[in-house]
Amino acid sequence: MSTLLREAGSGSAAFPLATLIAGRMWVVATPDLAHEVLHSPDARYRAGTANQRILPVLPQGTLLTLDGAAHRARRRVLAPLFHGNSLAGLAPIIRDIAASEIARWPTGRPFAVLPRTRSMTLCIAARLLLGIEGQALVGELECQLSKVLRPYSMLAGLDRMARLGPASPQASAERRRAGFARGVAQVRRARGPRPRAAPPDAVDVLRAGTDSESRPSDSEIADELFALLLAAHETTATALAWAIHLLASNPNTAKALSDPAASGARPLMDAVISEVLRLHPPLVDIVRELAEPARLGRADLEAGTLILIPPSLIHRHALPAPEAFLPERFLGRHPDPRTWLPFGGGERRCLGASLALLELNEILAHIVERFELRPASARRERTRLHGTALIPERGGLVVMEPAERSHT
Repeated sequence: MSTLLREAGSGSAAFPLATLIAGRMWVVATPDLAHEVLHSPDARYRAGTANQRILPVLPQGTLLTLDGAAHRARRRVLAPLFHGNSLAGLAPIIRDIAASEIARWPTGRPFAVLPRTRSMTLCIAARLLLGIEGQALVGELECQLSKVLRPYSMLAGLDRMARLGPASPQASAERRRAGFARGVAQVRRARGPRPRAAPPDAVDVLRAGTDSESRPSDSEIADELFALLLAAHETTATALAWAIHLLASNPNTAKALSDPAASGARPLMDAVISEVLRLHPPLVDIVRELAEPARLGRADLEAGTLILIPPSLIHRHALPAPEAFLPERFLGRHPDPRTWLPFGGGERRCLGASLALLELNEILAHIVERFELRPASARRERTRLHGTALIPERGGLVVMEPAERSHT
């Protein structure tokens, strides 16, 4: 981040950056240029190809790695899971999962919230996408997911390592994805019979939403589930950890959130969440690949050039005091989509954005109503890169105590 800030301070709208995995890329540093890239036709700036280059462990043929008409078709198939009745029906489930999980969190001593929020958001994603519940099944799913995400597999984007054959990161990633597919099938079989009125899960939706000729195979469905689970829980878990950590350092805000009078034209909780996502956007970058030669800022770039838009850099254009935690900047108004990009923008805006916001609202409300938060130390945690997420370096250390009002 320090490199990005230094380069952005030069006044350039875009500048080059060299990376190990993806090679040389161009970083977009201004809101106007970011808006131009994100709202350009998919035929000019490809997101799916870029996602696979920056995170090579992602399988081909998933919502995150498809482009053009294929991406739009897959998005239409999956959209009902994340909107409307499906989302409304998930709200009480989120509250129940939050109550059950948070009841096991320690009180009166420092603990890292990030591992706990990861477990909680995975439970929610597993319920939505696979219709499974219960610690044993979710724990097995988490184990299968973590195997695919082992660091060596992340090197699959280095073509020169493919010469290692069966010992290469490419082969390792393929084996682990195959193992994940078997594990998902086992977990889904073990969930037992579902009520007749139960909503369809992601497997049902994928099979029902395509014709017989283009219906995905079991391995292709497992690849999509892997991509969805990765996108649906890791970023939300990170945002939750940052929110809890920031509220612990701002007790007046946390207290105000528990007051019914905190609602206004735009409720305080919405403003807090918007500010958390502005100050600490979970994703380190939004990426696009040029499908054709183009001019970016003052640079003429070739087709195939990777474009990187860091939300944390664009969010610094929110004034005043971009480095301060000031939820009041969003009271009574929605964030400016040019300077607030935690979910990306344009037609590739995160499909699960509404789900993530619902989770943050429900879980944070449960916490501030029942617990008092305080920081584990006087120093706010720095960010650390974990995969593609910007996480609290110590996992978001806080201390929780039962609130007196929770006993009345």
